[in-house]
Amino acid sequence: MNSLTSIPVEPNDVFPDVPGMIDACFSVAEFDLQGRLVRANANFLSLTGYNEDEVLAQHHSMFLSDDVLDAPEYGLCWVDLKGGKTKRVVLPWVTKSGQRKWVEENVGPVKDCNGNVVRIIRLGTDVTERHESLADLQGKVDAIEHSQAVIEFDTEGNILTANYNFLVAMGYSLSEVVGKHHSMFVDPEYAASTEYRAFWRSLAKGSNRACHLRRFGKDGREVWFEASYSPVCGPDGNVCKIVKVANDITDQVTSLTGFKTAIEAGCGEADQSVGKIDQSHDDISQAWRKAYARLEVSTMVGARLVGSVDETTQRLTELRSVADQAFDHAIESDCAIAALEEAVDALRDCACEDPAMIEQINILEKRIDENARISSTVRTDINLMRSRVAVVSLAVTEQGEITNQISGELCSVQTALGSSEGAFQEMVKAAEDVSAILGQIREASGILAR
Repeated sequence: MNSLTSIPVEPNDVFPDVPGMIDACFSVAEFDLQGRLVRANANFLSLTGYNEDEVLAQHHSMFLSDDVLDAPEYGLCWVDLKGGKTKRVVLPWVTKSGQRKWVEENVGPVKDCNGNVVRIIRLGTDVTERHESLADLQGKVDAIEHSQAVIEFDTEGNILTANYNFLVAMGYSLSEVVGKHHSMFVDPEYAASTEYRAFWRSLAKGSNRACHLRRFGKDGREVWFEASYSPVCGPDGNVCKIVKVANDITDQVTSLTGFKTAIEAGCGEADQSVGKIDQSHDDISQAWRKAYARLEVSTMVGARLVGSVDETTQRLTELRSVADQAFDHAIESDCAIAALEEAVDALRDCACEDPAMIEQINILEKRIDENARISSTVRTDINLMRSRVAVVSLAVTEQGEITNQISGELCSVQTALGSSEGAFQEMVKAAEDVSAILGQIREASGILAR
């Protein structure tokens, strides 16, 4: 395999092994002034995937992609190289298999003893992994730059730079903030506090901080950020700057604040309503207890009344039976008086003219007449009593029906009150549940507000 032999080595060169060291460390290729490959070392062939016969006398362009060849810079680069200038570039090379590899190249002319450019030599290093890593990192940085508010500080809190998103959120231009201290964005009282100074000391020592922050823009308006402060270390491992990456959440905080205010107002009104409900429950419960007590008394009185009516009905029935018996006896008495009158008439016929007997018969006749009169009066009174008993019995019967109906209605009312008591208890429980839910809503709104 050819080594790099185009670099002349003078007899008095104090570093005779330099070409060999270069050949071992780099992928080396030598081109003529037309760009055709003259020599290539093993590292170059390994990098491109070709063997020597496939690349000798081939143009430099076979290793590059079309987008590189079509760029104006490609032709100008060869002009500069032929003119004796050197170049340092990072180019995407295309291997034999079509794989793209990124190569960091140092390209320069080789001159003869007269100072004329006779060859172009390139020393390359495969930096594909580093380039892709840097590209990935740069892509992430670009994404952050486009979507986040970013500002950088030195370890003392002085502003180094800020991106567009941050400047727009705060209302400043870059020239208005560079060189100023971070304290220009915070409340003066907080800026003068030991807590604020401790915050920057911890960042300078390498601590990370992530939090929700209230800041003040150029016009004094509140700006809220969801931010993280991240120390950046230099090559020596020491913190060299602080980078703050943030999301502007002012609109969300404003919405949440309004939401919290609305919830608190609604909860206040709901509390008043619940208080009124509780008071109504107390009033209803108190009225229910009074009604229930009165109902118990009424039920007891009604029960007694029903018992009294039943007893009265029984006594009237007994009285009517006695009256009927008395009336029957009165009729029997009338029959007996009639029989006595017939007997007196018979005695009178038998008395002849005996004055003593006639006198006794007259006395007996008077007694019979008196008994007949009394019997007639008794019968009349008994008839009147029977009539009155019938009326009273009818009234008592009707009263009994009404009393029974009242008693039944009182039992229904008692049942309804018992049911209503359960309903009132459920209403009270529902009101308590409403109060508990309002408390949870308040707690949730407080969490959201934070």
